[in-house]
Amino acid sequence: MNQLKTLMAIALSLPVLFLSGCKSVPRYSSDYANARASIQGIPLDDAKALEIGTRFTSAFNTMGTPQFVENAGALYADQLFINDTLSQFTSRKKLLEHFQGMNQRVSNVTVRLLNTSYHQDSAYVHWHMVYDFKMFGKTRTMDSFGISEIKVNPNHKIIFQQDFWDPANGLYRSLPYVGGTYSWVLPFKK
Repeated sequence: MNQLKTLMAIALSLPVLFLSGCKSVPRYSSDYANARASIQGIPLDDAKALEIGTRFTSAFNTMGTPQFVENAGALYADQLFINDTLSQFTSRKKLLEHFQGMNQRVSNVTVRLLNTSYHQDSAYVHWHMVYDFKMFGKTRTMDSFGISEIKVNPNHKIIFQQDFWDPANGLYRSLPYVGGTYSWVLPFKK
């Protein structure tokens, strides 16, 4: 019976694995390096970095509610670079479409600001997020730590964001079917 479940999980997960291999962001490292070098934010200090972190985590604390897309959308400029580890965007419009879809799959979100720091025009926002994620008719509680590198323009809108978090442990391993396949593909990573 366990072997049958494993085979079913593999069969159901293969399309996802193959599609993820065809991701439309072929040059993640160079895109990040180019955007980081070319996008200039305002100079920061401790207080400005804390303000960015507070606004950011406050908006994402409303994820899963009707207010989320508006709250999060108010953070971002029309033209931007954002890579949240799973997706990459260069326009606020496309980012908000992504947020709308994401908002339908999550509930009971808590985002806690752990600390902030900065270097020149980059704020580094260290956060902890816990949320319920719905997929394949099942809901799982996810728990993840991460750091977001954020640059803002003079209007305090985010023009650059790179999230650093571990989607393997913060998302994939907990998903129905996908988690079992992930463990099977990478059995050394317990």
